[in-house]
Amino acid sequence: MSRDPLPPSSLPFGPALRAALAARGMSFRDLESRCLVPVGNLHDHVTGKRPPPGDDLLSRIAAGLDVEPAHFREWRERRLVEALRDAPEVELWLSRQVAAGRLREAWRRLGPRDAS
Repeated sequence: MSRDPLPPSSLPFGPALRAALAARGMSFRDLESRCLVPVGNLHDHVTGKRPPPGDDLLSRIAAGLDVEPAHFREWRERRLVEALRDAPEVELWLSRQVAAGRLREAWRRLGPRDAS
């Protein structure tokens, strides 16, 4: 049963999960039964008692919500860090833009045609 796609969230994990649950009309209990993650664990991740889930758990939660793992900002951030490790020249350029407070300006100048 495929549902309408949800746009990727720019929110931290807790608010993003709550928003996805609301958009799907689901409760924590509903999600628990779909991804087999105890409600207590889900709640601890949402409230910050635990850090955002790792990739395996995040994949299970995403599947329970019928979204891609990339719906969550933390998943995308991990992929970016991995990509930057493989491209040190890009990491250096980006870090210099950030340090100079010019990242948004550089993005406007160089940004891709498709930001999705």
